[in-house]
Amino acid sequence: MCDYSLESFARRDAKSGDQLRTEKLSGFGSVGLVAPDAPQTAVCLRPGTKLIVSGIPALLQRAWNVGAVAVASFEQRDALGRYRDGVRFDAKDHRFVLFQEFPVGVEISVEMIPGESPGEPQVTVQDQPTILDKARRELIFA
Repeated sequence: MCDYSLESFARRDAKSGDQLRTEKLSGFGSVGLVAPDAPQTAVCLRPGTKLIVSGIPALLQRAWNVGAVAVASFEQRDALGRYRDGVRFDAKDHRFVLFQEFPVGVEISVEMIPGESPGEPQVTVQDQPTILDKARRELIFA
């Protein structure tokens, strides 16, 4: 699903494993998700898609009560206005944040899409696991 504001743009459905980023896609300032290799194509998510959000600026980490990397689920709020797409963070207060509140360049990793068979978990073997690896493990084994 994509915001109403993105319906006039080229778009495709997300796939598990997609590495996306937030981008302004219209002259009106609509923020959506794009793949780095196709910055003019909006990527649409199904409600309930599990995501890892990374590169969250420090000011927004405090405002949203999350770290630099956070696990979230894609949701659409009731269509009260032009924008409805956002994420619900798995943090303590389960805050819902519209993509419109995200700055350009925040990275979104698509981990699990409802209705798709889960593949083999991607496990990175390292001496020091990264924050992203820890978030993935939390998502897989939760």
